[in-house]
Amino acid sequence: MLVAASDQYRTYVVFHGSGYTVYNPQLCQVSHVVSANFDLSSRRSIRLQLTSGSGHVTAGRGNGSSLCDVTCEWGDAVVVGNKFVYASQPSRGRVIVIDVKDSHSPVEVSASRRRQQPK
Repeated sequence: MLVAASDQYRTYVVFHGSGYTVYNPQLCQVSHVVSANFDLSSRRSIRLQLTSGSGHVTAGRGNGSSLCDVTCEWGDAVVVGNKFVYASQPSRGRVIVIDVKDSHSPVEVSASRRRQQPK
């Protein structure tokens, strides 16, 4: 489990195998839940930048990818400007950008280097 906090918006994001959950600690309640099968192409506002098989980055919307295959595997997460959380998914070779101020949903998916598999 991985937790990222935005002090300005009093938000905690807890990353787990089923997706992630956003909490409001002042009210002691769940603000938003995003499950592993969340369709990243279902929202027109999500900007996708995924690497194609040839290594070129493709930008666009509507590739039908979900947040996670079955179980989410998370790497590190950082809060940027108290508005966004950048969370890595090393096994999928990408970074998910989450808006923690307004929608609490993913707003961008960017390709990154895949984690090296041990030999």
